Amino acid sequence: MKFSRYFFSFIISFWTTGYCQFSFSGALTTNYGQSKNDFNIQETLLDINGNWNNWTGWIQLEHSDPPELGRSLKGIRKFRLGYSSGAYTIKLGDIYEFWGRGLMVNMVDDQAIDLDTGVRGGLLNWANDLVQIDLFGGTQNIWRSSNEVFGFNDRVPNYEVDHTLYGGRIAANYHQWHGAVKYMQVNEEHLLPRIDTIEKVGHQLIGVNIEYYGPTTDFGFEYVKKDAKGFGFYGLINMYIGDWSIGTSYKNYHFADLSPDDRWDFVNIIGGALTIQQMPTLFEQHATRLLGRITHQIDYNDELGFDLRLKGPLFQNTIFSFSYASSSRHKEWYLDNNWNWIMGGSSGLLPSTKPVFNAFREMYAELEGYLLNGNLHYNIGSGLTNDVTDLYLNRYTDSNRSYSYESLSATTLPAQFTYTINQKFSLELKYEYQELKKGVNTYSELPTNMPPFTSNFLKDKQINRIFSVGLGRSPLWSMSLMMDYANTEERIIVDKVRDKNSIEEMLGNLWDTSLTWANMEISYNISSNHRLTVMYGSQRGGVLCSNGVCRYVQPFENGFKIGLIAVL
Repeated sequence: MKFSRYFFSFIISFWTTGYCQFSFSGALTTNYGQSKNDFNIQETLLDINGNWNNWTGWIQLEHSDPPELGRSLKGIRKFRLGYSSGAYTIKLGDIYEFWGRGLMVNMVDDQAIDLDTGVRGGLLNWANDLVQIDLFGGTQNIWRSSNEVFGFNDRVPNYEVDHTLYGGRIAANYHQWHGAVKYMQVNEEHLLPRIDTIEKVGHQLIGVNIEYYGPTTDFGFEYVKKDAKGFGFYGLINMYIGDWSIGTSYKNYHFADLSPDDRWDFVNIIGGALTIQQMPTLFEQHATRLLGRITHQIDYNDELGFDLRLKGPLFQNTIFSFSYASSSRHKEWYLDNNWNWIMGGSSGLLPSTKPVFNAFREMYAELEGYLLNGNLHYNIGSGLTNDVTDLYLNRYTDSNRSYSYESLSATTLPAQFTYTINQKFSLELKYEYQELKKGVNTYSELPTNMPPFTSNFLKDKQINRIFSVGLGRSPLWSMSLMMDYANTEERIIVDKVRDKNSIEEMLGNLWDTSLTWANMEISYNISSNHRLTVMYGSQRGGVLCSNGVCRYVQPFENGFKIGLIAVL
C-alpha cells in the first residue's frame, strides 16, 4: 500500500507541474443491481489515462461492494507508469504482456469470469527494426474459488496463490518472418490447507516460436518446455485461395498427468500449467448464449487436439464459414484391483474418439449475409457438440470391461436478423434453439441392472429456446425483450423456488413459465460519450466461459440492473 500511495502522489504532482502539456482521457463504468434472490451488485470502475511528452500513466480506481464476480474493493485496483525514448520503453506497475501464442505468457484481466493474471512489477523493452528485447519481473496474486477450502462461494474467490516471477525474450523480425526465444522463472508459494503449510515451488519455462506471414500462406509454431516433464506445442497453417481461406491448427499441451480425481483440484495439487499460461483453445468462441453455456472447458495440463476452418463467399452477399474441432486427453486412466487410478494406453499424436479419453468434438457452420437490397442482415448457424466432461469408472477384469462417464451432446441452431427500417429505426430478432442431452453413460460387457444412460434432467433431454426482439432508434435509444425458456432442469436444482417477475407472470397466461427467464432492457445515449442502460426482470444462471476457462454464475431473479458508461 505504501508504493500505491507514493505512485498516486506522484501522479498528482505530475499533473500540477505539467498541466499545460498534459493530456488525459478516461472511462467510467458503473453497475448497480438488486434481485429477490440476493444477487446484488454495486460496482464502479474509473480508468484514467494520461500523457506528457515521453511519459504515460494509467490508474484504475474501483468501488465494488460487492462486484458481480470477485472480491470487494474500495481504492486503487490497477496502476502503471510508462516512459519511452528512442528504442527504449519502461513500464512500472500492473503489466499485461502477450508473447507468441500465449503458451508461456498471456496476461489477461477478464472480469467476466474474474480471472486476472497480470503482474505487478516492471518491464524494460528495447527494439529496433530487426530485434526486440523484453525483460520483466514482479509479483502475481491469483485468487480462485474452490470447495476444497473453507468459505466456498460461487461469486467470491476463497483461495490465493502468490507468485514471484521474472523472465525475458529476444525476438527478431526479417521481412515476412518473425521468431523469438524466451525464458521465465516462477517461484510459487502454495498453501496446502489439508496439512496447513505453505509449499514453496520453483518453475522454469523455456520456449521458442517462429511465424511466417505471406500473401497466400501463413504458418507458425510455438514450443514451451516446463520443468522436467511438461511441455506445450501449438502449430497452425492458413492458406488463401481467391476469396476463400482454409486453415488448420494443432495443440499438444502436456504439462501434468492427473487422475480423474485430481484434474481440477488446484488447491492440493502442485505443478502443471500456470495461470499465466492461457493457450489457444482450438475450438469456436461462440457469441450466442446457448452454445456459450456448453463451451468445452479446456484442461491446459492435458489436452491434445486439432481444428479445421473454412470461410468464403458462397454466393452474392453471403459468407459461409465452417469449423470442426476435436480433442481428448493423452492417456487412458483406469482403476486397478485396489481401486486406485493408474495410467494406461496412449492416444498417440492425434486425439482419441473414445469416451475414456474424455473425447470432445464440435462441428459448426454459419451463413451470414444481406437481403432486401442490403436492408436485412442475417446470421444463421448450426452446431453439433459432443463432450465427455468427466470419467467416473473404468475397470478391466478377467471377465468384464466396464466404464461410466458424464457427457453432453447437443444440437444448437442460432439465428439473428436485423432489418433497417429507415435511417433512424431498425428491428432486431434473435432466436436460438437447442436440444441438449446431459447425463451419465454406463457400459459393461456383462449384464447389469444399471441403465445405459441416466439423464441429469427430469426428462430425457432438455429443450432450450431463447427469443429476443429489439427496436432501436439511432443514435438515441434501443429497447429489447428477451425470453429464455427450458422444458426441464437438472435434478439438483429443480426444487429451488423461483421468484417470478411481472413479465413472466403475464407470459404465464400463455404457457407454464416456471422455467422461463424474461427481462426488458432499455439503453439510452445521453450524449456521444454517455450511455445509460436499465434492465428489469430475470436472467438465467449457468456456466460462463472465456478462452476455455469456465465459471458458474448464479441466476438473477426478479430484480433490476442499472449501468452507466461514460468516456471522459
